[in-house]
Amino acid sequence: MFGGITVKSVVCSSVTIVLLLSVEVMFAPRAQEHAAEVTNNSAAAAAKLLARNCYSCHNNVDKKGGLNLQTYATLMKGGPHGAPLVPGDSDKSRMILMVEGFLEPRMPYGGFLFDEDIQTLRDWIDAGAPAWTGDLARMKMENLPDIQPRIPVKPEIASLAFHPSERLLAAGTYKEVRLIDLDNGKTRVRLSEHAESVRAVAFSADGSLLAAAGGMPTRYGEVKIWSTKDWTLLHTLEGHNDCIYSIAFSPSGKLLATSSYDHLVKLWDVETGEEVRTFTGHSDAVFSVAFDPEGKRLVSASADRTVKIWDISTGEQLFRAFSESAAELYTLAFHPSGQLVAAAGVDKMIRIWRLSEEGGQLVRSTFAHGSPIIRLVFTPDGHTLISSGEDQLVKFWEVETLQEKHVEHQSDWVLALAVSPSGKVLALGRYDGSLSFYEMESN
Repeated sequence: MFGGITVKSVVCSSVTIVLLLSVEVMFAPRAQEHAAEVTNNSAAAAAKLLARNCYSCHNNVDKKGGLNLQTYATLMKGGPHGAPLVPGDSDKSRMILMVEGFLEPRMPYGGFLFDEDIQTLRDWIDAGAPAWTGDLARMKMENLPDIQPRIPVKPEIASLAFHPSERLLAAGTYKEVRLIDLDNGKTRVRLSEHAESVRAVAFSADGSLLAAAGGMPTRYGEVKIWSTKDWTLLHTLEGHNDCIYSIAFSPSGKLLATSSYDHLVKLWDVETGEEVRTFTGHSDAVFSVAFDPEGKRLVSASADRTVKIWDISTGEQLFRAFSESAAELYTLAFHPSGQLVAAAGVDKMIRIWRLSEEGGQLVRSTFAHGSPIIRLVFTPDGHTLISSGEDQLVKFWEVETLQEKHVEHQSDWVLALAVSPSGKVLALGRYDGSLSFYEMESN
């Protein structure tokens, strides 16, 4: 009896050998397939466990302890202590020692793994720690339940931009951009190929292009550039490791700036879709970015509480960072003259700096809202600064004095502000999905 099959004895021993070998060969592919299946299952089980319990603190952006679990390659690259595991030997693997509490701090931080979960990791490591396919961010998203609302809801309006002709308004919402005809208020076009919430929209100065940005949290930033002639998609840009919160075309329309939760600002060639350079220096999410009117300098505002000015041609930071803010900065605006920059955020204050060739000086500041400030925008004539806050107020300020001129109460947070190029219309987009227009009086 061999492997469940009876083999008859024959006189010639060589024939017996051939028969036995034929049985082994027949079973070998099946055994190999089973081993491969076990290997793949152990890798997939370990990856899902890490995605569920560990990825939130060890990803492309956070990298707590210097460890990034985004992919198998980044896991094996390890951190300051080297690779967190020894393939084939779970007892010597730092990962196991930490989840079992033999090394501090115990992981997951502030929690624990059940014995069966630890055994899953041990089995995977002892099997040689075979690689999984894909990245943990996608697996984490796949594990989320698909919870549908009980009543219909409108997606938030996260971004707005007027076309230079003032006949169209772009509104960034969940997974799409709506192009609204300002003659009748109806949606003329829907651009619905976006990954998630469209957090920023911008038209080029000549109106020929629309850029819309967002991306998937903790995974990548995404920008789509559309031709406004026929709404053909020209480019899809991916170059950040987290969502993009702000975009800006250069005055010439040849460059596009993006800022992201991954702490980076990037510059792109609009014609080719290629990345030109990356501006590094912020230590937290960069929520807002803008070009000066001449297109020579770029300004960025970050959750690290600073405003930084960058040289477009070299990528170098100009001057000392403006660091007067006491908390995270969410928004900034360049004055039409190019001489003033306003920024605001969590500390509820608006600050205005005057720029020169040598640096910047804080010239005005005021306690503006009772809650964090979400958006700032200057009117085209430069006389008025408009702000929206989490206190559900929109306020109008005299730029020269930062004196409050007018207040409008809102039904929800105003996430998006846009002033028409003529300065005659103000558009407001809210968290509850509503959109309103205000007629603006000069001065």
